[in-house]
Amino acid sequence: MSKRSQSEAAGLRRLRLPISFYFSVVVVFCALAAVPSLRSQPHKQSAKSIERSASSVFSPELQSHLVALESTKKLGDPKEIAASSSSVLGLGLRDMGRLALARGDVSTAVDLYKRARDFEDSAGAQLDLANVFVRERRLDKSLSLVTDVLVADPQNAEAWYAQGKIWILKSKYDESVKSLGRAVELQSDPAAWYLMGAAFLQLKQREPARDAFAKLTGLQGDLRKALADAYASAGYLEDAVREMPSAGASRAYQAVSSEIVIRDAAMFQSQFENQNLTIPKSSRILKATAELRFILASALNDLGTAEARQERYELALAHFHEAANWSAEMPGLARNIGIAAGRATNYAECIRALRPVLAKDPKDNVARAMLGTALFSTEAYAEAAQVFTPLGNSALQVPELTYSWASSLVHANRFPEAAALLSQLEQQRLSAQTLMLIVPLWSQMGNYEHTVELCQRALQVDPKQLRAHYLAGLALLRLNRSEEASHELQRELELDADNVDAQYHLGFSLLQLSQNQRAVELWGKVLLSRPDHPEANYELGKELLIEGKAAEAVGYLEASVRLRPQFEPAHYQLQSAYRAVGRKEDAAREADVYRALKEKSRNITLPLPHAADSGHGPTK
Repeated sequence: MSKRSQSEAAGLRRLRLPISFYFSVVVVFCALAAVPSLRSQPHKQSAKSIERSASSVFSPELQSHLVALESTKKLGDPKEIAASSSSVLGLGLRDMGRLALARGDVSTAVDLYKRARDFEDSAGAQLDLANVFVRERRLDKSLSLVTDVLVADPQNAEAWYAQGKIWILKSKYDESVKSLGRAVELQSDPAAWYLMGAAFLQLKQREPARDAFAKLTGLQGDLRKALADAYASAGYLEDAVREMPSAGASRAYQAVSSEIVIRDAAMFQSQFENQNLTIPKSSRILKATAELRFILASALNDLGTAEARQERYELALAHFHEAANWSAEMPGLARNIGIAAGRATNYAECIRALRPVLAKDPKDNVARAMLGTALFSTEAYAEAAQVFTPLGNSALQVPELTYSWASSLVHANRFPEAAALLSQLEQQRLSAQTLMLIVPLWSQMGNYEHTVELCQRALQVDPKQLRAHYLAGLALLRLNRSEEASHELQRELELDADNVDAQYHLGFSLLQLSQNQRAVELWGKVLLSRPDHPEANYELGKELLIEGKAAEAVGYLEASVRLRPQFEPAHYQLQSAYRAVGRKEDAAREADVYRALKEKSRNITLPLPHAADSGHGPTK
């Protein structure tokens, strides 16, 4: 490669745009496409159909919130949709937890209730979890959860009731009476009156106990047995016999634990005992679970869509992935995962999700644009070009997308197609920024005249456009027009005095004009701000060696070799410098390295012209 080819290459390889910029093209393309970017999923069942199919397995609250979510989605406010979806998720996960308990899967129920609290900041999910811990005899943990609810809301009657139950199980009956008393003050409830009476009996306060039991009227069957259990648990056996129906009188003389009393409380028609959910028979749990899984997946999809519309793509992607865990086959979910992953710059996941989506629906241009851009960003250029091609002229509406397509074609060595595409794009009125985006592509294809023309066109639009003079200067170096290149690079430095690349290449152009001393000064300036600049170290070291200053040259050439150990000319010049200062062993070593690299390069097939732009500096 010639000096000028190498020189331009060093500048071009530093011209890289952030990947997030590439993905912005799809955001623009979505606005132009007929198909929406992200899709919400209509719920398969209405609240009424759920109630009919599952025999009221799902809580009334969940059913009403499903209806509310569908109404909210029609209004289209992403914040409202997110809030409504979260409510559905909180309630749905609680119902799923109850189904898990019905199957005897306590560990799963605990996980579901914990997750419910992430979506629904309500006392209900907290109390559900507390009740599971009661069931597992983790009373201190349960008490802590209930106490947190009461600190936040001292008017929560259900929490006072739950606390009263825990105190009974911990045999702290005086505390139980206080908690249950607060519960019935806020909301009269038969289960609470029953437990309060049982707690008074344990305290040997029979009159207050009778007053509490007096609130319970029309007790028959199992409810009479519950009353007998309360007396028996406190040691009042005669009262237990009196309350016990004759068929079960002998039970009063058996030991009755506080756990039995707590279990009996659940038989009353209580608003505190989760009677809103009817657990189905085992034969229907599977069906109910499947229906709930779809509801949860749909709500998570809605939530993810709402988050994405607020540009919270990482969070949206997490919700879409969780939706897939509940129902991976939900229509549109894979597409949403792919688009959210793309906007979150998770390229691998974007590609994984969108390949099958596009295979199923080749006309989905939003998915196609996103997939192509993801492939381009991961340097899968051949596949990216293939994916972009069906977009045709529609891609021209988004210059950045056209750039990604054309760049993929260039990297795939399909120069004629890339040139034709760019020529179409350039017929439009383009901003200076867009023109500067496509300039390097023409240079990579070896069309340096057109590269200069586009830089000049960009400067006509914006005379202060950065890098336009710089890239024009690189192209002019390729055209052996060093004086013009020098002029362009000086103009760049007038706009951006700290542009190290422009300083370096200006030095290189001055060297071609035999202005060696000015070139040396510029390279020295480059190394003051960027000591690790391999090309400047090489050029300065080589020039010092030519001037007979071998001792000074050694340090720069050693730096160049250290920074780019595979660069043959640096080893060659360094061995010459070592030999000049009498370091024969070091010179022999560098000569061996040079010969080994040279031999290796003879066995490598030369790249096509555009690939040569990855070079690292001039030859020796």
